[in-house]
Amino acid sequence: MKINPAPLHAAQAVLIGLCFCMSVAILGTAGHTLHVFNTQQSFNPWWLPLWPQHFDSHGAKALIGSAVTVMVLSAIFLVFALVPRFNPASRYTFRAALALGTALPGGLATLCTVVYAHILNNNSPELDTIQTWTCKYKSDKPMPQDMGLPSGMGNGAFESLCTESKFAIYGTLVTFLLLAMSLGVSIVAWLADKWAARQRGKEWTDQNNVEMASQVPKY
Repeated sequence: MKINPAPLHAAQAVLIGLCFCMSVAILGTAGHTLHVFNTQQSFNPWWLPLWPQHFDSHGAKALIGSAVTVMVLSAIFLVFALVPRFNPASRYTFRAALALGTALPGGLATLCTVVYAHILNNNSPELDTIQTWTCKYKSDKPMPQDMGLPSGMGNGAFESLCTESKFAIYGTLVTFLLLAMSLGVSIVAWLADKWAARQRGKEWTDQNNVEMASQVPKY
């Protein structure tokens, strides 16, 4: 039975490519929410400038860190898989090791980050994360004394920040699932590559035997 591992290689590249795209999106959303928090926390009354210790931004930082990790690992794999000069298709063990080196660390980082972020979110209301705070007060109307606040202050951006922070954490979960799928595909692709290589070797041996037999003189 002949097995063509090419579709598995394509699926592998697609999954890692999706992980790369998700990581870029997570990096953008988590980075934006953290930037807004760091910029406005010291003067925006909706961010409690006199009570900065109420907020825990480590979850957003962890999301950014895991996104960068997956993005870099995915980029390395895609370069080796898609650039013809580096394509390791003929070195299936190297390709499998490269895929495992992408999926395992990335999967571990994303899983730990999702768990860590959920733990921090569950500390509310004693401590709030950017997500719990913005989602809690996104629909509140400004107080009368806040009506004269300059543009960019108040809680006008809380709804979008809530959505972005939710996307970052659930996007990280999706990335973990994609990496888990790519890990499974990588193992199957490695087995398929080994089987295909064995079949090619067997066909080459059989062909040589036939050629040698045809060259034997008949008496």
